[in-house]
Amino acid sequence: MEHQFQTYLARVANVLEVAPPTLSSAPPLPPLPPQRELQRQHDRVTAGLLDTLKLGECRLLGLVGEHNSPVGKSQSAAALLLYHLQFQQGVQQCLATTQDPALLDWLEQIRRQKARQLPGHHWNMMIAEPEIRSALMPRARPLGLDQQPGYHETLAAFELFYRLQRLAQGRPEASPLQPRELNQALSGLYNNDYLGRLFYSLHAAGHYLSQSIGFLQRLEQFDCHPRHRSSAERLRNAMQHYYIEAIQSYFSQLDRQFIRLAPLLQHTLTPGFIQHPPLADYQAHFAQGLDSRVYARYRSLTLEHARLWQQFLARCDISPT
Repeated sequence: MEHQFQTYLARVANVLEVAPPTLSSAPPLPPLPPQRELQRQHDRVTAGLLDTLKLGECRLLGLVGEHNSPVGKSQSAAALLLYHLQFQQGVQQCLATTQDPALLDWLEQIRRQKARQLPGHHWNMMIAEPEIRSALMPRARPLGLDQQPGYHETLAAFELFYRLQRLAQGRPEASPLQPRELNQALSGLYNNDYLGRLFYSLHAAGHYLSQSIGFLQRLEQFDCHPRHRSSAERLRNAMQHYYIEAIQSYFSQLDRQFIRLAPLLQHTLTPGFIQHPPLADYQAHFAQGLDSRVYARYRSLTLEHARLWQQFLARCDISPT
């Protein structure tokens, strides 16, 4: 991206007969805070042997046994969320079918205890699962101008994470969650740095636009006398070829992709149960929907850049195309 901006501004500078600006690299973005600063701890929901045996009537003993096994106790945050969702779904099904008043009362107590913890388990998945955590890390290089591999896998994964969040909040859905869906989503994020590079692309776009706008203030002093019309048209042509065709088309792709992802990031990275000050700066940059700093600054500077050229073209009576 830096090369494209340098070429664009060099062509404009050549027409204006001034030296082109020297562009600086975009500064680093705020990192995702350490997992230990964000993870939520939960008290275990325990039951005596006789109470636990009641789960046999709900066909949940097998699920609980797997969870309490050595393998189950070392589950990842995503697998742990999946277990608690499956357990809660089993309890709700049992509540709908059992006729035993004592069992109903006990199951309802368990359901309420688990329901309070489910949003926290979803949050732990979002900030602790290795594939998700890696995807959320801001990178230091932009996406390619021609292709942005990893977008569709990232979108599908965060659509599922939002669905899991709704389930964790107690919002039922018709079709039960399948473990393979979560496994597939995490596989799509493995070695996928698309999202972190999208963050940096928007950040870098704003950075280079800001420097370009400072240089393009010279357009306001351009003499629009008819004898300079050919120079004005050459400036228009430089903008058309080196900005609109080479840079703006790339920005349009970034724009469309972030607009699709923004609400999913905002929902899944905004826990309703507690505020996380260590994450506040990260959320402000990337997880405030279309008000996220990287996007809002990029959009504002895109419009400012367009305004400068529109004013120049109108003042010199030059057609935009």
